[in-house]
Amino acid sequence: MRFYKLLMDGSDDRDVVAYCTDTKGFEQYELSEGKYIHNWDREITFYFDPKEGERLTDYLANNLGWFIVSERFKAILEEIDDGIQYLPINLVSKGENKILKGFSIANILNVVDALDLENSDYIVFELDGESIYSVRKYALRKETIQSKHIIKLKGDEIPIFISEELKELIERNNITGCDFLEVKVV
Repeated sequence: MRFYKLLMDGSDDRDVVAYCTDTKGFEQYELSEGKYIHNWDREITFYFDPKEGERLTDYLANNLGWFIVSERFKAILEEIDDGIQYLPINLVSKGENKILKGFSIANILNVVDALDLENSDYIVFELDGESIYSVRKYALRKETIQSKHIIKLKGDEIPIFISEELKELIERNNITGCDFLEVKVV
């Protein structure tokens, strides 16, 4: 069994980076926690300037670090895993003022206690009296992730991890904007 940390591929400087200035009251990290969102505001809008980047990727870079996916990427995710809530957003091209539909935030609900600290490379530091773990190299527990294809880790909900099967689907379907870093599974 192989698992990967899903990374943003930032190798093409033509890629769009979208910006949201009004999250309608949602906190930036609220969509990293793996909690179902009941009161989503469909008017949340991201903007991009085609002069700064015109290539729309399937995994869309943005200033909030939210997991924004195209319809194509969403279809693949829906095919393989049902632990995701899709929250529609508006995407507006500045200058043309054209609204592009079909992008959603993929709110990953699969948050599992799978981090194997014994086999991970990490440091611990104190912040406001709390121990914070900064993981350099992840190791995941096989028995906890076996039936999952896309997860976040309990206590470290920002990184996204995917199965080899999902990685292969992404590559076969030429989903853009993704890069992968294999992690240890023990």
